[in-house]
Amino acid sequence: MNVFYIDVGQVMGSTYIIPSIAPMLFFLTLGQFGTGEIIFSRRHFSNLLTGLAWCMTFVLVYTWTYQKMWFMSLVCYDFVVGTAIFLFLSALESLLAKIFPVNLIAALICALTFFFWLIPFVQAVYYCMFWHCLSPASLMALYLTNWRESIDFIRSNIGDIGAIIILSAIGFLLWKVYRSHKKILIELREKIFSKVQICAAAATFIASTATLIYFVPQTSIAGLWKNVTDYVAETEKYSVDHDARVATLEINSTKTLAAKSKGTVIVVIGESASRTYMKAFNPNFPFDNTTWLSSKLVTREAGRGNNFFPTPLIEKDFKSTAENTPNTAPVDGNFIIFQHAYASWSQTVPVLQRALTEQSQYNDKEFYKSVSIVDVARKCGYKTFWFSNQGRYGEYDSAVTLVAKTSDVAEWTDDAYDFSHKYDESLLDFLTTLNPNENNFVVLHLMGSHIYYNSRYPSNFKKWTTADGTGMMTAAPAYANTILYTDFILSKIFDYAEKNLNLQAMIYFSDHGEDLKISHNPDVFSFDMVRVPMFVYLSPAYEKNFPAQVETLKLHEKEYFTNDMIFDTVCGILNAPSNHYDAGQDFSSAEYKFNRDNLTTMLGQIKISDDVGESF
Repeated sequence: MNVFYIDVGQVMGSTYIIPSIAPMLFFLTLGQFGTGEIIFSRRHFSNLLTGLAWCMTFVLVYTWTYQKMWFMSLVCYDFVVGTAIFLFLSALESLLAKIFPVNLIAALICALTFFFWLIPFVQAVYYCMFWHCLSPASLMALYLTNWRESIDFIRSNIGDIGAIIILSAIGFLLWKVYRSHKKILIELREKIFSKVQICAAAATFIASTATLIYFVPQTSIAGLWKNVTDYVAETEKYSVDHDARVATLEINSTKTLAAKSKGTVIVVIGESASRTYMKAFNPNFPFDNTTWLSSKLVTREAGRGNNFFPTPLIEKDFKSTAENTPNTAPVDGNFIIFQHAYASWSQTVPVLQRALTEQSQYNDKEFYKSVSIVDVARKCGYKTFWFSNQGRYGEYDSAVTLVAKTSDVAEWTDDAYDFSHKYDESLLDFLTTLNPNENNFVVLHLMGSHIYYNSRYPSNFKKWTTADGTGMMTAAPAYANTILYTDFILSKIFDYAEKNLNLQAMIYFSDHGEDLKISHNPDVFSFDMVRVPMFVYLSPAYEKNFPAQVETLKLHEKEYFTNDMIFDTVCGILNAPSNHYDAGQDFSSAEYKFNRDNLTTMLGQIKISDDVGESF
């Protein structure tokens, strides 16, 4: 193993190998004596492979991913744990062979083998899918994911047939392991062990168990997992002293939008919407899927053509009706559609914890010490509402949920710890509960274009289809349909609020984008994952009271922006500068200080100027 690590990691070195080499050699020798078999025997083959999987998998996929060596200390821990797993399984099998029925012991060893293989197997499969090792980002997504989304993720990447093949292969291998151990146990029942050998096996079992308990939390993958759980624990501090933080927020409430022009402000958060695949932002995109939003744009000519997108094929049963066609009649006020907005990351929670609070890529503020747009709105005199069709990301409060729950009213379409399977139009009912005579600040969180795409829109929005009508779960036509549906939902939100809620401002942006080949996994980044749509609507009354903000936003229509600065921009639109506000990050301010050259994405890892593929 030390020779193996020379090529794929770092030589473990005397500092790490010497303290562990003597006890490992001792218990390997003791284990062979106690079990009556040498390490490299048919009887130990299955257990040996299981131990080697723990020794080797993470170090291999890490090295292949990053083309650099892993840390010596962690290499040593993986090696120790892999050795302990081998000894644990072998010693346990010997100790139980003559005590319990063969079938029961074989089933137990088979189950333990599956348990110990689970993490190396997941690492190997993930690498084969994305040619990237599990990273803190992917582990964070795993931590924040509920079982429904996990199933969606698997099906979307390997398909139902692929999943069945893999599960069948796992079942077959487990059956072979069971049969192999059953045969070995029958042989062990016939073998005579001395009391000294039994004691040696027992000592080996106890030592290996203690080793696993102590060293597993120190292995490579456990260390990355701890980073994730530490982050979650830190995030949950947001609720601690929240009221005290808000008390420090200083806003001149007599000059705010709420004071100058009573009415409703709506912030709509999209999901997985990439402007690459939206006609209003990319004239080259052949699917005309933004009827309503395009009607608010000054006509733009298409850029250079491309052959990347499939030719749109209209579903034969599709019909344009009042139920799927938005109202495109002109309206008073200003629609400002920003051509170059980007996400700060390619996953929802890291993006929104920054978009919704003063934390951003460009400052050193911590989420749990920040105030949010909800806090600012309440301080301005708004009654705050959060309505979500997203569910609650697992069985704990994510950063998004923590902010949402500080609203005066926070409701989810099914109020479950699951992703909703309801369509986004279910959010429209919440708007009817608002009092039009009050100042309302409303956040609507859409399900948008989250995979599976064909699950995100009703049948009457199935306008485009694949040539044979199959494969719509992740196909470009299905994604175009999700955007068509989102465009319709945005139009309905606007129409109702403009007619019934004295709408003063409406802001829309997506959390992140989508790559139609690889979704939005940060381990296999592409700019489609972070190119996001964004627009602002400002009423005539708003323009009358705050002409400077309107003019500045118009001037910034073709400027560059990342959505972790939404907090400051919302503050600017509300005309609510404070001691927690940065005008340099406010897109509505003349002091906005960013451009294509100094903006970044992926939390500062990638420059926006590297996006040379944006030709629209």
